[in-house]
Amino acid sequence: MSGSTELSVVLPAHNEEAAIEGVIRDVVATVRRLAPGAAEVLVIDDGSTDGTGAILDRMAGELDEVEVIHQRPNRGHGAALLAGWERATGAWVGHLDTDDQIPADQLERLWPERDGADLVLGIRTDRDDPRHRLVVTKILRALVHRLAGQPIRDANVPCKLASASLLAEALPLMPADTFAPSVSLAVVAARRGRVIRQVPVVHRARPHGTSSLKPLRLASALATSTRQTVALARSLR
Repeated sequence: MSGSTELSVVLPAHNEEAAIEGVIRDVVATVRRLAPGAAEVLVIDDGSTDGTGAILDRMAGELDEVEVIHQRPNRGHGAALLAGWERATGAWVGHLDTDDQIPADQLERLWPERDGADLVLGIRTDRDDPRHRLVVTKILRALVHRLAGQPIRDANVPCKLASASLLAEALPLMPADTFAPSVSLAVVAARRGRVIRQVPVVHRARPHGTSSLKPLRLASALATSTRQTVALARSLR
């Protein structure tokens, strides 16, 4: 997976036309500071039905670092993230979401921590999200702690850096329908003895639109993620 590219950043996107241009420009500015001339920004347009795809195509024509992968039909955030991880060529692969809740420059907090590590997780210590999402995070934290054998505060955080070698080991273990690849990645890293570091990052209220994961759908997602993560952990014994 690694080559001349030092840093890949993967961004799943679905119907984010109000914010997407500003987010991508911020990401490009960030990667130019971290890995000048050696970075790529992979945006997975996951079946958007608004102007997101057209905006991304225009930006890919303007910015050398940007590559757009159009995923049709909509397959969900997990599938989009996996597609980006599979396409990434960097020695380090970052992940951000396009809802702008974690600013792109927070990757700069993670970047110095990568030496000697395999996975660097941003930790949302002061999280601005609805209560039902916070409850799900708390449940996932307990599950991951049990399956990983170590405390991981925010395994599903959409701000992380993973080494290419860790992804090469983890991706074959994740089915195509994995709902929460970030959780699976953290469990694989822990169970395989990889070094995980956790760094606080800024988290803010969603500035545009609303999340598609309402309470009932989120509960279903939690059940799916739990089942898949338990199965993955058992396969690693």
